[in-house]
Amino acid sequence: MLFILVDSKRFLFLLVVIFFFSLESYAGDLSPRSRLNEGIQFTYNFEFDKAELTFSSLLKKNPNDLFANHFSATLSLWKYFGSNKKKYLEEFLHQSDGTIAKAEQNLSGNPKNKETLYILGAAYGYRAIAFGKAEKYLEMIWASKKSNSYLEDVLEIDQNYYDAYLGIGLIKFALSQVPSGFKWALAMIGFDGDSEKGLSYLKIAAEKGNYSKVEAEYYLSQLYAEFYFDYDKSKRYLAKLNQGFPDNLLFNYSFAVLEVKRRNLSSARNILLSLLKEKTSEFEQLMALSKFLLADVYFYENNFEKAKDYYTRFLSETKEKNYSGIANYRLAICHEFLNDRAAKYYKTAQHGNEMLDDDYYAKKKSEIYLQRNISGVEKSLIFSTNLLKQEKYDAAIDSLTILLNDNHSQNYHSQIFLLLSEAYYYQNKFDSSLVFAQDAIGEKSSSESWVVPFAYYFASVSSLKTNDREKAAHYFDKADNFSNFFYENKLKSMLKNLARSINN
Repeated sequence: MLFILVDSKRFLFLLVVIFFFSLESYAGDLSPRSRLNEGIQFTYNFEFDKAELTFSSLLKKNPNDLFANHFSATLSLWKYFGSNKKKYLEEFLHQSDGTIAKAEQNLSGNPKNKETLYILGAAYGYRAIAFGKAEKYLEMIWASKKSNSYLEDVLEIDQNYYDAYLGIGLIKFALSQVPSGFKWALAMIGFDGDSEKGLSYLKIAAEKGNYSKVEAEYYLSQLYAEFYFDYDKSKRYLAKLNQGFPDNLLFNYSFAVLEVKRRNLSSARNILLSLLKEKTSEFEQLMALSKFLLADVYFYENNFEKAKDYYTRFLSETKEKNYSGIANYRLAICHEFLNDRAAKYYKTAQHGNEMLDDDYYAKKKSEIYLQRNISGVEKSLIFSTNLLKQEKYDAAIDSLTILLNDNHSQNYHSQIFLLLSEAYYYQNKFDSSLVFAQDAIGEKSSSESWVVPFAYYFASVSSLKTNDREKAAHYFDKADNFSNFFYENKLKSMLKNLARSINN
């Protein structure tokens, strides 16, 4: 068990992220069902005072109402994730202990009661989330195992208890992302991962679930964006959720994240500026992350003055290490473009969360710029990369072509070729994209080892677009053989998605 904890930190972080703000429910016919549903709807729309009053009124009538106990406890968990305040964690665990005790007592008299089994599965699932967030990983794995066991018991009794599919589906998908070298260890403790089955379970919950429908739709939106890069499907789910629950800050924030991925920066900016007008003391961390994302938007727009302002705000307000590394690094870059001193930000960029690709990249790049000044060519590469983020592909190509002819750019040709390949790919000029990807591969940059595997990816996907599956498979295999480079996790996800297209 300890071996897993020490050597699979990325997997553990994935579990925390994938369960972030989870909100499951039940499919039983517990009276008064309509009042419970009303409380859940208030929760979805971030009307927590109303939700708390609703659950409290149910508990006054029946203190042993398992579902009211369960959902009342989840309000504290939402607040813990939104603010990172320990008092909310303690409140949640205390309330969760009470729910579990009552459920176990009920189960002793009726061991096949599917509603009670479901509550136990859901309660332990939330505890896994809480323990993961608090970095108590042994407790997290134990709670995850208990949750999975109870939910599987539910489906053994009734395969049509559709809400139970959500929790099992999330666990199966998360475990499918574990490196193959650790799968045997997970199997020993009763875990198995299957991304396709996990996704199908989530679809069942989204299509047939009662109270789990909204949560399943939210997680599908996240998985399609993060692992399948299908931004259109993700947007359909998120647009529906935002329409139904316009005051849900998480759904709003997630939509802004998606718009950045879709390179629709103006839309993301408008969403975030509106979100940041909200006054809330219970979701300080989410608001801080919104400022970080808005800083990224301005950074990608090459508006370094405004980006600097919002990175500074994020760093002064965040309660976590997550993204502090990349925020400090990009803040340093902003200062470089504004001809200000940047060294202190490169130094603080060393202290982010290295489990995150962005923070790890920030640490390593900052180490370089603490040893020497950033070059003019490197600043031009950043500026051109940002043009791609803005979908200004012609402008990026012009800028990169000029840079390619600069006498000082010789050591950066591989990066220039890769960016040109990307620009032509998104213009649907796949032959040109392939040519520049091959040029990037031929340069074999020693200082930026990430360039070549990404170049092989663009060579593969461009070949596939021209219906040359044999060449696509060849370049795919080349890309898949690389390891230990910047943004390896991102590329591995891109390759998994590409493999499905090549093999169809």
